[in-house]
Amino acid sequence: MFLSNLAEILQCKKIPIFKKNTKIGYISANSKKIKKNSVFVVDYKKKIKKTYLHEAIKKGAVAIITNKNIKDINVPQFIVKNISLGINQILYKIKPFPPNNIIAITGTNGKTSVVWLTSNIIKSSNLNVYSLGTLGFYKNLKKIEGSQLTTPEKEELHQAAFSSSLKKIEFIFEASSHGIAKKRINNLPINIAAITNISRDHLDYHKTFTNYRNTKFKLFLNYLSNAGVAILNDNVKNINILKKTLNKKNIKIISFGKKNSDINCIFFKNKIKIKIFSKVFFIKYTATAEFELQNLSCSIACCLAIGLNTSQVIKSLPKIKEAEGRMQLVNKLYNGAKVFVDYAHTPSALKTILKSNLCLKKKPDIVFGCGGERDKAKRVLMGKIANKHAKRIYITNDNPRNENPNTIRKIIHSQCSRALNISDRRIAIKSAIYNLNSTDILIIAGKGHEKKQIIKNKIINFDDVKVANYYIKKKNFKY
Repeated sequence: MFLSNLAEILQCKKIPIFKKNTKIGYISANSKKIKKNSVFVVDYKKKIKKTYLHEAIKKGAVAIITNKNIKDINVPQFIVKNISLGINQILYKIKPFPPNNIIAITGTNGKTSVVWLTSNIIKSSNLNVYSLGTLGFYKNLKKIEGSQLTTPEKEELHQAAFSSSLKKIEFIFEASSHGIAKKRINNLPINIAAITNISRDHLDYHKTFTNYRNTKFKLFLNYLSNAGVAILNDNVKNINILKKTLNKKNIKIISFGKKNSDINCIFFKNKIKIKIFSKVFFIKYTATAEFELQNLSCSIACCLAIGLNTSQVIKSLPKIKEAEGRMQLVNKLYNGAKVFVDYAHTPSALKTILKSNLCLKKKPDIVFGCGGERDKAKRVLMGKIANKHAKRIYITNDNPRNENPNTIRKIIHSQCSRALNISDRRIAIKSAIYNLNSTDILIIAGKGHEKKQIIKNKIINFDDVKVANYYIKKKNFKY
């Protein structure tokens, strides 16, 4: 596509002077995502700093689409009345071909794991699969680039899912409550939608749990195709209300999570028992917690919804690789103690990992904190949960952002006074590892796959897995 095509496609107030043979390959409203031969979108209804404009041009923007003339900019500006319409017109010109299926996964916890598990099963069945979410953008399980948002803006979603030529691709992505509420998934032809679970999260944005839950349900009520498939966790409160509405629209439903659900996975001796409709299978599968089986059930349902048969799904399960930062075993110590890293950053997720099968015989140790400028009420809840279900507790900084980290830790500590309050996350991890006795379990929670820590206006490199590995090896070396 060339700049000359923009002038033909867009309903411009004014067409700028431009080089007709200039190529266009990408469009974005995020200056950090701009690459060579991109179009940068500037909506003046939203706040935008001039530095972002200069950054975009420096990184390769060859034109700007905007709804207001920008002074002192030396690239062509296509000024339009309707930014949203303009973006859609360009997107379908750059990448006109949709994937075979678009699978959207929502829920408080488990979205990333379900996307990863489903992608693994699809790839094992010799199909092409692209995925987008917290871990980044992947093509056939190979990471292409990172992602700043769980659900990015609609132009990124479209360009990740659609192709410039006819290709057989399955596309799966995480649909966050923010992404749904901010209409980032508008105009995306979603034909499979799944919900993992719902518990308290993001109340700083949604204000009430009801608002939060209803936003999740909008994925099915407002965005799922009428000819699509809804994959629902029977453990979700008020799920029957959603089912009734979907039944009225004749939308196919696949349920999971309970004994009588269409799909259900449970621990059975040293194996996993999987019920898929009327059939039962027994497989070896590396799961340590009930929530992992819920995620597996959801993933199986997603794969059946795209047309994979039961045999293909079952054969692929032993080949699945673990998702980064999701009950990820970092390493073992010389004395048999184990260290895990998990993304758990909500009360329900923290409680779930602390009560997992892994922790049935003895309470685990826990390192965790709470993020700043987010739902403040969950700090008390997470402190209570840690106090009840963990042996040794290390309260530390998560991503305090511009909040006072001492205040955050103090609120958590008020509910578990026996905990050690250590501000430096590195020292907290070190202390927790060095205090591990024979066969103890340590879970480092809250950040999972993340490689950065946000303190005030500084973003510093910090990887829980690397830090933990360093101190495990150091302690093992002494013995």
